[in-house]
Amino acid sequence: MSSTKPHPKFMEAMRQLSQMSEEERLSEQNRELFDEAIRYAPLDIQPQLIAIQKKYEQTLH
Repeated sequence: MSSTKPHPKFMEAMRQLSQMSEEERLSEQNRELFDEAIRYAPLDIQPQLIAIQKKYEQTLH
């Protein structure tokens, strides 16, 4: 695991996402927030977030 602190934008995006219901996280309006979380996530967390994103995309389409 990395010894550096996660980027503040990642922390804020995850804080917001964690307060939402799964349905809200799946909504198209929150896609940008989820994309931001992935963009600023520590490298060891990115694959997990991408897997979640793919699951959401399959659920929606």
